[in-house]
Amino acid sequence: MIGDAWHLDDPAKPWADWDPQANIVIPIGVDEWLAELATTYLSHEITATAPLECDEQGVYLAGTIPVRMKLVASPTFQAGKKYPFTIRIHGADGKTQDDRTLWLKVKDR
Repeated sequence: MIGDAWHLDDPAKPWADWDPQANIVIPIGVDEWLAELATTYLSHEITATAPLECDEQGVYLAGTIPVRMKLVASPTFQAGKKYPFTIRIHGADGKTQDDRTLWLKVKDR
């Protein structure tokens, strides 16, 4: 992950604090992930369930995917709870596909 906002106390579940009013771009580094998969980038998709919503999927550039996340309109959420969103990477080899889930802890900051 790129940026100081990410907590990596459990590397399998990286998370960041998220203000309920936020609608910002989250830069997500994927070069190490692609290297683990032994492929290069072809495409990606972002999935999220309420209360999170992916506002913009972002365009891969120089190892980073800038994803714009926000809460859905009139969200129902529990303050302090971590909510997941998933990035699916498709490798340039046309076969490789892998998902990683990140978590946003929704609370006033």
